[in-house]
Amino acid sequence: MQHQIKKIEVLVADKSNYTRLVLEDILSSEPDIQVSAHASDGDQLISILLKQKSDVVIVDYDLPLNNQNLTLKRIFSEAPTPVILLIPKELITLALVAEVNELGVYAIIAKPGHGDYTNYRSVAAEVISKVRAVKGTLIWDVQNRLEMQQLVMQTSKPVLPKRYKIAETVFVIGASTGGTKAIESIVSNLAPDLNATILIAVHLPQSFTRTFAKRLQEITAWRVKEGRSGLMLKPSKIIVAPGNRNMIVHAVMGDPNNIRIGFSDELTGFDQPNIDLLMQSVAASKVKNVVGILLTGMGKDGALGAARIRERGGYIVAQNEETSAIFGIAKAAIDTGVTNEVLPLAEIPHFINNYKAQHLSVSEADEKV
Repeated sequence: MQHQIKKIEVLVADKSNYTRLVLEDILSSEPDIQVSAHASDGDQLISILLKQKSDVVIVDYDLPLNNQNLTLKRIFSEAPTPVILLIPKELITLALVAEVNELGVYAIIAKPGHGDYTNYRSVAAEVISKVRAVKGTLIWDVQNRLEMQQLVMQTSKPVLPKRYKIAETVFVIGASTGGTKAIESIVSNLAPDLNATILIAVHLPQSFTRTFAKRLQEITAWRVKEGRSGLMLKPSKIIVAPGNRNMIVHAVMGDPNNIRIGFSDELTGFDQPNIDLLMQSVAASKVKNVVGILLTGMGKDGALGAARIRERGGYIVAQNEETSAIFGIAKAAIDTGVTNEVLPLAEIPHFINNYKAQHLSVSEADEKV
């Protein structure tokens, strides 16, 4: 029995009917891609996204009702979907790339002149590759941003890239059964201003994580967001991994000061959002201090990620058995010998509020080698 290929669903949003038809012609020629909808302005685009899911949106930078990037902001807040942005080549600058990058735009394509069918055909391979890259890893996306930076340097007056301030310490909290109540207990007792980001991965369905993030926002002064591509690791920020997706972090254009949220397509069974993948990606980053915290829950997800954090000089805390609803995830880490401390739930917020790095940061260690 032959399995049917699951096609990548693309929504094309451009004010030009000609451009929409050319892009549909290019994409529909591929067996694994189909254009599921068109939009001619920002309102129509948002309306479609709220009614039907798309894997990726190709958006014209000059789309009507996108003044001051309003449509892009609405996509990421109302109907989070990876965005590939079409920008006229003459408008591309490092400042503009940095601006849309911070909003969360996945990739950029230099848009050919209006009505130039030949030039559209010349970028066909790039369009197709970037659409497929949304379903793959972030490696291609980083390469694309490097290429776009080179394009800017060739076509416009250089603009100094924006410097990004990322948190000094990243806490990665992983949990499963009973985890939401435990995390609420921790978050409600956080000090208001810490130079830290908290990343949370709990095995939850997609329909629940946004509500959970809103609930956390009600009980803390920290900014709480459900994870989406492009979010920065800023101080006093909590990012909750969306359900049924594996959230990770990555450095944009290789810049260790510009570490952002991304997603992996690696299959991890029922353990999604996956704690191991998130911890491993943070451990591999150049964040100064990394702390893993494993709470209540079934299974052993997080033990491998905790080991990677310890290997890079990080710190691991596990919730004790007495305060765990199910002593599985924390126990697996304890049994492998990677934990630095085992604490009752009530003491974990105090630990976070008073944490002082006890090991060299990655950058400091590298300098001394």
